[in-house]
Amino acid sequence: MEPVSKGEEEAFRKAFGKALRAAREAVGLTQRQLAEKADVADKYLSRVEVGAAMPSIFVASKFARALGLPLDILTTAAASAEHAEIAGVVQLLRGATKTEIDRALRVVRELVR
Repeated sequence: MEPVSKGEEEAFRKAFGKALRAAREAVGLTQRQLAEKADVADKYLSRVEVGAAMPSIFVASKFARALGLPLDILTTAAASAEHAEIAGVVQLLRGATKTEIDRALRVVRELVR
């Protein structure tokens, strides 16, 4: 497997931030509210959303839990924005509940806006 280039890493970081912001907005939370639910500083969340910072897997999972989403939704949304891997999203949604699918649709709508 080839190492990830700085450009690929930057693109993923920005796509992850965009996916996180879309998910936050889709569930109707402010940055401050999500930061409090995830127990992180709101300034840090802001940096993540604009692609200036990439959270650890632990912090990313805290964001996902605070949003009521599986972490896979955020990471797949970020990868899909970069690679158009729609099949991965479909695979994730196959076992999802109606509530999870509704949330995922709101996230996707925000991403394509």
